[in-house]
Amino acid sequence: MTADPALRLRQICLLTKDLEWTSSVLCAAFDTPVVFRDSRMAAGGDLTNTHIRLGDSFLETVCPSDLAWQRSTTQTRLLERNGDCGYMAIVQVPDVAVASRSMAIQGSGVGIVSGAWNVCPGAPGSGLAGIESGHYVLGEPLPKDPGTVSGANVQYHPRDFGTLAEIQENWPGQVDYPGNKGTYYPAGNTWQNGVDARPYGGVTSGFAAVEIALRDADPQEVCQRWMNGLGAGCSIDPAQPTTLKLSAGQTMRFVAPGADGKTGVVGVDLWVAPGADKKFDAIEVCGVKWTLVVAS
Repeated sequence: MTADPALRLRQICLLTKDLEWTSSVLCAAFDTPVVFRDSRMAAGGDLTNTHIRLGDSFLETVCPSDLAWQRSTTQTRLLERNGDCGYMAIVQVPDVAVASRSMAIQGSGVGIVSGAWNVCPGAPGSGLAGIESGHYVLGEPLPKDPGTVSGANVQYHPRDFGTLAEIQENWPGQVDYPGNKGTYYPAGNTWQNGVDARPYGGVTSGFAAVEIALRDADPQEVCQRWMNGLGAGCSIDPAQPTTLKLSAGQTMRFVAPGADGKTGVVGVDLWVAPGADKKFDAIEVCGVKWTLVVAS
């Protein structure tokens, strides 16, 4: 079975103690600017963030506030344990109503950690004025009303998926790129306006793979959980039982921790930008190894 073209690794999230320094390094390394800072996240008091655009995929960096350090949040405890690190893998799904249910029953069956829906009047690229949001209910379909843009995000516990896992559905438009300038809420709703002028920078056009190191879990079992949860035609080659195939040549790899003991998102492969020279083989930023690969 061929994977649905909407089933893609769409975003990686990092966790850092120094948002501006880390974001600046990533922008320089990947030749791309910050396109969005989520004011609603900052208003919550615990986290600030940036999004940089890699083609029509996104690299988010989040940083705890002083208040979060005082409160000792999940993010500050993770930074105390691991230092700057990979934090979350976000996969776009064709139908969040279906995938939210199948993801929720994997592993321990703990269900949704958090989730939200967003609806805004307008079109892709028109901004977020008038946005409404609410708590996502398991199995709820994404509203798709004319004259609006909408999105839903649902998160699941690291103990079942090796890292904080998120699925996303956004409407309208989430398949083809560089023709795709559809909705993608996590990165706001104005990033689309720069796509025609510069589809991607001179280093990479987006994600090829993510590597997730597991704490006290079997890589084959966790790979199977992702496949069962995501559905939509993703597959596992019996010859590579710890690698999940998504669409457009993307993969998710599940491994045992290395000598450094790090778990969660530890590596990301990036497609070399079409027509560009390969700027490096591999670099490490924010505790993650970034490897440039050429599309076959």
